[in-house]
Amino acid sequence: MDVAEISLLDLPPLRGNPFELRPIESLRAQDIVGRDSTLTRLREHAISESPRLIFLVGERGSGRTSLINALSSQVNKKFVGQYWPEDDPVNAVMHEIAIHFLGYEVPPSMGQLCEQLIETLEQGTGTLPLIALDYPSNVQINDFLMRMAPLLQRLRALVVVTLTPAQLTSLDEETLDIFDPPEYLSGLSAPQIQKMSDNLVRRKARERWNIKSELLRAIHSNTGGNPREVVRLLRDLVDERRDTGSKGTLQRLMGWQKPTVIDEDEPPTAPLEVEEIPEPETEPSAEEDDWDNEPDDMWEDEAEPEEDIEESWEEELPEPDDMWGEESEDEETIVTQGDQDTLDSFVLMQEGTEPPEQPQVRGFGGLLNRSVRVSDSMPEGPDNTPITYAEKRPHLPPIPLKAPPKPEPLPAFVTEAKPDISISSPEEMPVMTDEGALWTMDPSLGSSLPDLDAEQEEPLAPVFDIEHIPPPPAELESVFAEPEPTPVPPKIPITMGPKWDDDEPLDRTRSASLSDAERLILSAAGKREISPSDSELQALLEVGRPRLSQIYNSLRKAGLLSVRKQGRTRLFKLSHEASLEFKPA
Repeated sequence: MDVAEISLLDLPPLRGNPFELRPIESLRAQDIVGRDSTLTRLREHAISESPRLIFLVGERGSGRTSLINALSSQVNKKFVGQYWPEDDPVNAVMHEIAIHFLGYEVPPSMGQLCEQLIETLEQGTGTLPLIALDYPSNVQINDFLMRMAPLLQRLRALVVVTLTPAQLTSLDEETLDIFDPPEYLSGLSAPQIQKMSDNLVRRKARERWNIKSELLRAIHSNTGGNPREVVRLLRDLVDERRDTGSKGTLQRLMGWQKPTVIDEDEPPTAPLEVEEIPEPETEPSAEEDDWDNEPDDMWEDEAEPEEDIEESWEEELPEPDDMWGEESEDEETIVTQGDQDTLDSFVLMQEGTEPPEQPQVRGFGGLLNRSVRVSDSMPEGPDNTPITYAEKRPHLPPIPLKAPPKPEPLPAFVTEAKPDISISSPEEMPVMTDEGALWTMDPSLGSSLPDLDAEQEEPLAPVFDIEHIPPPPAELESVFAEPEPTPVPPKIPITMGPKWDDDEPLDRTRSASLSDAERLILSAAGKREISPSDSELQALLEVGRPRLSQIYNSLRKAGLLSVRKQGRTRLFKLSHEASLEFKPA
């Protein structure tokens, strides 16, 4: 190492490397740094006998295991689970907890085991026992906690589960509602890194390592305050300083750059000429656009460059001869832009007839000139028009309304045509009269009329209205009573029974590996309809409604149960395929 690197490290004499990646055990709880507030809150829950379910969330290497070990030193009874069983993790973890608190004589049934564990912890006094589940970060812990949470909620203990942020996001809302708000572990600050170094270095040296501020800032920015990464980097720096490995760690950390060596014999190179970039010309503002105050020679120096620019444009873009061929000859008398006039303008225009020269004004000057021209055309002074006031206006007589003229009568229709006397009017024969109407017909059709006299021989029954109803006869010989109709029974609609959802395809592999609890549920579902709130099954299996609902959903997805909805409740029964599969031979 260079002298500059050695002075930057400035390590005290060490008997060995004090930095190691092992978690802090319970016997060295005083070495933990930056977790005092979290450790105090968790310890207060245990001492005040307040059972809690807490998530301890932190990235890998954030010191979760060290915090659990330090917390376990503050309680009398503890269980820290760190080995993850691959086969049936819920059953294996529950047996480990039961053996730890009950001894090796545990009931063989899971229900009896849970009840005995709850009773034993309930009878305890003093500081709460600690149950910590500190499993690897690559474990799919969602299903495990869903099955364990109802039981852990009943234990008189301080339950702490360590998770990474990714594992926390994978949990269901139902599981998150059971646990308290998570406790998050953040990175260490620069002073906390110095304190952790002091706690570890004092075991291998008689004086502290005062890390230089420049090196301390580089360590903090490179690791983000992650305890494991900080310890790893400090360990590599000590190994490099003691020449036991990790070469180049400090140079990579600090981005070390050696200064360039200048040869005195080599002639110095000429400095690079920097071309000055002219500032862009800005358009004059309104305050500077005062043409009355400009000097006469203000634009004299720029006249020649403008002529050169116009000549260059004429050379680069030649104008075709026939571009303006269709225009009239009168347009040749138009004065060109600028102060230069064409020859035609001098020939055709007589002296005194040329238009007045307009000054070239830009910006607000043109607006000012236009406003002056408009103001010149406006009348000045009063126009001596008499003012008539409303009070002094003479009262004029109202104009009489004229009646509309009467329409002239239409002239009578006069025709010179003479009527035809030779046409005789047809003879008509009266037929009948009714309410002032006379019905007639041709005499030749008289044979088709009915004989009205013969039909009127029988007297017609009088027609009475509501007010002249004839009285009923005094005596009736016999009264015929119609039989009352027999009542028709109401039609009862024929229902086809409750509607069940479509069954899932039967999974024969799943049906071959059923547990005792699942076989008991299928046996009950083959006899009657069951629901997650079935008290009989909850008592037999010693589980709650959430766990029973999970088992039902698992069996339904395997095609073993059918489901239907009744209001807000779901009812299950043995599916048709499952009934054929489990039918006795």
